[in-house]
Amino acid sequence: MFHLIKLELKKNKLGWFFKGAVLANIIILGFLCMIPAIGKSEGEQTFKTFTDFFMISGAFVRGTFTVFAAVLISKMIIDEFKNRTILVMFSYPVNRKKILSAKLILIFCVTFITMAISNLVVIVGFIGLNQIFHLTSAMNLTIDHFFVGILNLMMFSLATAGAALVPLYFGMRKYSTPATIISSLLIVMVTCSSVGTDFSLASIIYIPLGLAVIALGIVAGAIRKIDRIDLN
Repeated sequence: MFHLIKLELKKNKLGWFFKGAVLANIIILGFLCMIPAIGKSEGEQTFKTFTDFFMISGAFVRGTFTVFAAVLISKMIIDEFKNRTILVMFSYPVNRKKILSAKLILIFCVTFITMAISNLVVIVGFIGLNQIFHLTSAMNLTIDHFFVGILNLMMFSLATAGAALVPLYFGMRKYSTPATIISSLLIVMVTCSSVGTDFSLASIIYIPLGLAVIALGIVAGAIRKIDRIDLN
């Protein structure tokens, strides 16, 4: 399985993904710096605590890479079925289930790792810029709060990386890239939206966990049916 994952990684050349991740981090960090700056100009404190900041920054990161995961699903699975290039891999003396499993494991791992690293980059970047430009003075951060916040974000990232596989179901129905991307946007709306000023769905880990369980069922069903798919 590990050999198949390495082959998938070499075949798909994910340089574009990591370049996009770097650009996304810069944009997210820019937005997070603009929010308190605009609030400060209006005499308001946007980030009253680091808990608020962790929640908002985490929602930005998870929302962004949920869509990135859908693009990976589209390029690595949906397009190969649609264009029938998957037939080349299915002609190898390797079980189809292992091939599809390797693709999905790679997508999950890449999504989780980029989410985790991006959370760290954005948080450390904001703390550094805040020290220089004094974007907000309302947040008091201790080492304990920092590590608790990071651990919480890692748990959210793990659950969201699983939930990000849900678009596989919609994409595989008619091998549709638009359906894959649109379904990922719906997941972002469900997991990262806010209701009013004091309540946010982004703070409820049970939502991405529930979607991750659904995704597990979708993945299991897709792997089980892969031998019955006729591409001829």
